Amino acid sequence: MKKLIYILLIGICFNCTDNFEELNSDKKNPAMVTGESLFNNATERFHHILNNASVNTNVFRLYAQYWAQTTYPDESQYQQVQRKIPDNWYARCYRDALKDLDEAKKILNAEPTNSITAPIKKNKLAVIAISEVQIWATLVELFGDIPYSEALDFTKPNPKYDDAKTVYYDLIVRLDQAIADIEASSPGFSANSDLVHEGNMGMWLKTANSFKLRMAMRLADSDPQKSRTMAESAIKGGVFSSISEDWSVTYTTNAPYTNPAYEDLVLSGRSDYVAANTIVDIMNTLKDPRRGKYFQENLGKGVFKGGKYGSGNAFTSFSSAGEFLYVADSPGICMRYSEVLFLKAEAAQRGYDMGMTAAELYAMAVRASILEWGGSEQEATAYLAQPSVAFATAAGSWRQKIGLQKWLALYNNGLEGWTTWRLMDFTGFNIPEGLTHDDIPVRLVYPVDEATLNGDMLQKAAKAIGGDTPGTRLFWDIQ
Repeated sequence: MKKLIYILLIGICFNCTDNFEELNSDKKNPAMVTGESLFNNATERFHHILNNASVNTNVFRLYAQYWAQTTYPDESQYQQVQRKIPDNWYARCYRDALKDLDEAKKILNAEPTNSITAPIKKNKLAVIAISEVQIWATLVELFGDIPYSEALDFTKPNPKYDDAKTVYYDLIVRLDQAIADIEASSPGFSANSDLVHEGNMGMWLKTANSFKLRMAMRLADSDPQKSRTMAESAIKGGVFSSISEDWSVTYTTNAPYTNPAYEDLVLSGRSDYVAANTIVDIMNTLKDPRRGKYFQENLGKGVFKGGKYGSGNAFTSFSSAGEFLYVADSPGICMRYSEVLFLKAEAAQRGYDMGMTAAELYAMAVRASILEWGGSEQEATAYLAQPSVAFATAAGSWRQKIGLQKWLALYNNGLEGWTTWRLMDFTGFNIPEGLTHDDIPVRLVYPVDEATLNGDMLQKAAKAIGGDTPGTRLFWDIQ
């Protein structure tokens, strides 16, 4: 009997060997992935951190003083380390996004091509390059010197920190190469694999040039000649030209692909944020027609009230964030046509050839922003007619005029709103109690984990930039 059982077991085992590999493969966790899927995941992960409202990562609606906090105002008082905000940005950018993009490149480069598929492959690699430049540039603009040349290499667990300016200028070269490589008439990623432009290479070309213009204006104070050359080249190459064009990710009503801010404001069940008095007071003074879009009228029709920035506020006593953030499929926008116009206005004011005057481009930018938020031409005209808004009569220097209106237009893009304040040095921000103007951060400090795991390299970087403090200005941030 025992022998019979033994024979039967042997027979069963031999009968199974033909399908052994298939039966032992986890279909839900494949060992091999495509370059397209890695690009898709990297896009979603990075845009998730750009658009979410978590105090553990995206605190920039607070730093830009668009929002105030309710129960826990620590982030509005510029506490960065307690929730490991810098660590979380490193993890998301390096581990979740850049590493996936790097692997996607390797996979795509290894694929054979012919005369038909070669242009498609080239376009895919150009789109990956644009995405990489966006993420690397964000890291430089947050921290300064960063691991770059030795990053993403598992054989170098303690990568050196590269000079921020050197990295930034290398990114410009990479972006220019990506722009040159794009064949707008050929396909790129499929619509399902491209969460940004659904394979439209013409829009990717405009996106790359629009981003080039943004990078150019970062350098306007530190390297005016380089800035001018880049800006004029970007305009010649073609940037966003209407409010229908932007750089955004489309979200859905189905989890887990809902707008990240919706997840934090609605699905969390929390009530952590209200409008900040900083922006609401300015918009009330200017009778800004975008107030009803930026904020809800939960206090009464036409009533907008901001909570005290830097302090705890009762959620029900102040205006809530706009209804669009309480909708699951609101798009996550990181660059709009109106921002491009403000960049052109600044460039024109500096003497760059933008084809129009700074005053004309400023008016177009303000109008575009109002229309982007669902306002009317009549509302835009009336707003611009106010002496406190019109370029010729608004108070302050050109930096104050353009900076303030650009900051207003960038509501919900907290990172860029905060960066606009860093660059333009316009007045109007509030100072939390017990702090000073110098306490408002101009960078994130380096991650705590880096101090533990890569301490020697981090210390060298801190010394090179002038100290690892929130008040250390980066190379392009010249007062």
